[in-house]
Amino acid sequence: MFRFVFGALIGGFAVWYWGEEIRAYTESRTVGVRRSAADAIRSVGKKAEDVLDRTKEHVSAVSQSGQDAIRPPQHH
Repeated sequence: MFRFVFGALIGGFAVWYWGEEIRAYTESRTVGVRRSAADAIRSVGKKAEDVLDRTKEHVSAVSQSGQDAIRPPQHH
């Protein structure tokens, strides 16, 4: 138990003392990964938007066809 508490204290001290350096290091090492993730999210969003647009057009066309099929003929 003593080792665990001692290790937690040392770890906490290390993060407090070198926290800014650790943050800067990890930030600089993950820039490419974060850019790739942002690009992937943007791409997925664009594809989803395109699919939704096509689906909306399809639903509108089917709805119009259904209305035309059940609407009584108009006689002039």
